[in-house]
Amino acid sequence: MAKWSMIALIMEDIKCNPHAKSKFVLVFYRIAFACGASSSPIVRGITMPIRVAYRIVVDWFMGIDIPTKVRIGRRPVLYHSTALVINEGVVIGDDCIMRHSVTIGNKLTKDGESAAPLVGDRVEFGAGAIILGPITIGDDAKIGAGSVVTKSVAPRAIMVGNPSRDIRAGS
Repeated sequence: MAKWSMIALIMEDIKCNPHAKSKFVLVFYRIAFACGASSSPIVRGITMPIRVAYRIVVDWFMGIDIPTKVRIGRRPVLYHSTALVINEGVVIGDDCIMRHSVTIGNKLTKDGESAAPLVGDRVEFGAGAIILGPITIGDDAKIGAGSVVTKSVAPRAIMVGNPSRDIRAGS
């Protein structure tokens, strides 16, 4: 992910999201992320109230769990952003679309928690999609509504079902 100024990222987020709620969540996320990402313990300490306010407003009141440690690329789009849950270890590429009730997280194994998914660029998640474990979702993949993905996904795949399968022609 290229280093862009926070203002540029926020302006892109505002421009590509059609709903006021999504714009609000992403602007607040970008500010809280920047506060927590500072290498200065003094800055992190001074800005702690911003991160706490973000967590209370966005997670507790709005029902959207995007921790400030999640790395989200440029121009994410949140449609009907309710019940969205993203593990703090997730990395999401540029131009991804997430609809309501999407979960992107790690798995609990007998050895403890797994790593979280890595999501490529231009990935589209249908409503209620669940993506779990130390997997990679390739660029331009589409994850259908209600699909459960626990294995890595090839670029341009179209995944549907539980367990998910690629339905591209010729696959």
